[in-house]
Amino acid sequence: MSLTADPAVSSLVATDAELVSACARWSAAGIVGIDTEFFRERTYCPRPALVQVADTDGVTLVDPLGISEFAPLRVLLCDPAVRKLMHAHGEDLDVFEVLTGAVPVNVFDTQRAGAFAGHGFSLGYRSLVEALLGVVLDKGETRSDWLRRPLSPAQLRYAALDVAYLPPLYERLSRDLATLGRTDWFAEEREHQRRARALDKRPEAAYVRVKGRGALSPPHHATLRALCAWRETEAMALDVPRRHLVTDEVLLTLARLPVPSPALLAEVKGLSPHVEARYGQALLACIETARAEGTIDADAPIDMRPYAKDIKRLKEIVRRTSEAHNMPAELLANRRALEALVVAVRRKGGDIPPEFRGWRHEVITDALLESLHDGG
Repeated sequence: MSLTADPAVSSLVATDAELVSACARWSAAGIVGIDTEFFRERTYCPRPALVQVADTDGVTLVDPLGISEFAPLRVLLCDPAVRKLMHAHGEDLDVFEVLTGAVPVNVFDTQRAGAFAGHGFSLGYRSLVEALLGVVLDKGETRSDWLRRPLSPAQLRYAALDVAYLPPLYERLSRDLATLGRTDWFAEEREHQRRARALDKRPEAAYVRVKGRGALSPPHHATLRALCAWRETEAMALDVPRRHLVTDEVLLTLARLPVPSPALLAEVKGLSPHVEARYGQALLACIETARAEGTIDADAPIDMRPYAKDIKRLKEIVRRTSEAHNMPAELLANRRALEALVVAVRRKGGDIPPEFRGWRHEVITDALLESLHDGG
């Protein structure tokens, strides 16, 4: 089904039968560029609005609003023999989980590959296309309403361009990685990112996204952990944004309540009467259970001020290593990672954090550990 004269767009898939046929073609191709458009302002889960796929025949746009059976897409995404080219694909993985119940395997993230190849950290798709391919892409539909139908010609062109250059980016970046001897490093990092995402998606890990938690005492921190897990589970079940249910600021206040009671709950600033009436008892029960269960090691705040000199030396090692290898410093180790390493060595005496194993051990970990031991 022809959409426009623009050669970047070839066809639209809007029925179950068309999706079966398209997925068979993509499976045979063995490599595809994939992107999504979605809406997430008023829901916990993203609302899929469009899936763009690029192969040797051009770009196909999949309209999920007209399709009821996504099993063929799930099979394709889970096929390790088919390489999926994506750019900064974190939220796209959430979209595919909603559509198919699965996330893609054998993903080549062009943003992360660009960092390994020395082209900058966290570059956007358009910036990378311009830097490596010399093509300037339009940004006109960035904030478009992708759930509106029919989609305009400008929207269709914009969506198609979002995947049209993934194959040439892949070819260029694959050559760059091979030339630099970093293909295996990139593969290791993909697996590390996959495991990290699985851990971060757990409701019990939701508390790490709350700013200000470091100022809490261990008992209050334990309460915050439980409240965040409750909010994550409830928001997911209701499919509403976390902040629409209970804000971070309210959770921090609840975690500090001296003796939880309906009367104190009613005085919490920012807790809506509706939420209080519907979830008041659940919140109080969550707080009571958390306090009865007590704390874990993660609840103890760590004062990093005594380790300021350690962090300063490690950051300098990261800077020098970054320049020597023409790799972004953020890719080697950010401040949070360095702090975790210092804590592991100085306080716990145990294993180094997993992000410092694998390729990083070869490149920078030994130098960081040597500095910590010499400075101790």
